[in-house]
Amino acid sequence: MEKNATSVDVSEEEVRSLAQSILTRYGIDFTCYEPKSLRRRIVRLLNLYNFDSIHGLWVRLLKDSSFIHVFMNEVSVGMTSMFRDPIFWKHLKHRLKDDFKNHESLSIWHAGCSTGEEVYSMAILLGEIGLRHKTKALATDINKQAMEEAKNGRYHKIKMIENEANFKQYNIYSDFTKYYVTEGAEATMVDELKNYATYEFHNLITDPVKSTYDLILCRNVMIYFDNPAKVKLLDKFYDALNPGGLFVIGFYDTMLSWINYTKFELVDEEAKIFRKR
Repeated sequence: MEKNATSVDVSEEEVRSLAQSILTRYGIDFTCYEPKSLRRRIVRLLNLYNFDSIHGLWVRLLKDSSFIHVFMNEVSVGMTSMFRDPIFWKHLKHRLKDDFKNHESLSIWHAGCSTGEEVYSMAILLGEIGLRHKTKALATDINKQAMEEAKNGRYHKIKMIENEANFKQYNIYSDFTKYYVTEGAEATMVDELKNYATYEFHNLITDPVKSTYDLILCRNVMIYFDNPAKVKLLDKFYDALNPGGLFVIGFYDTMLSWINYTKFELVDEEAKIFRKR
């Protein structure tokens, strides 16, 4: 029987138990997700796939190991748009132009890239200031389905309306339509933007970081983690930054109180940009 999301009763204890069971069986760590956020997303999944209890979901995970990928994709789903928070992109543009214009190369990590809107925004920005050709970018996420959409660079034309509105606030003098082609109901980003980054599956909590970077963006991702995980991530990002490298959090990440200011210097409070000391 199909249930409404509001009729599924899931306790935080059940959510914690499920997260621990998934960690034990699959080695995928959701135990550090912020409990209320994780609960909302699990309730959404239960409703979407017509489970009447969290026990039914666990039985499915036991019987069908491939369903863990469905679980991961649904729980980690993100809502974003290109040039979201246009003032951030304005500030970042000037910061990168000033700090890296004389560098021979630039390395960037998009941590938690979701469906790629941030990645394409950055590709456009770097092209505007003449740095894209010298940039090596990595985009990672735990959601394989979202990353596939990012790699394809294909979005519904309705989403492009919001993207273009954001872009116009970021750069009133340029034409956003030159960055994509339309066919039917879809818009596809041009190849030079699609080739900007490589994509890899990466669990921020459990997977190691293999390289170091001049810029790390982890925007509006850490709001989904509990406080110990936030501290752990900040240490991981610090270690992954080159000396003087920049670290960016999102407008909705309540992280300022968790930043270790002996390690990070706040160089732009409005845009939430930090520099490794």
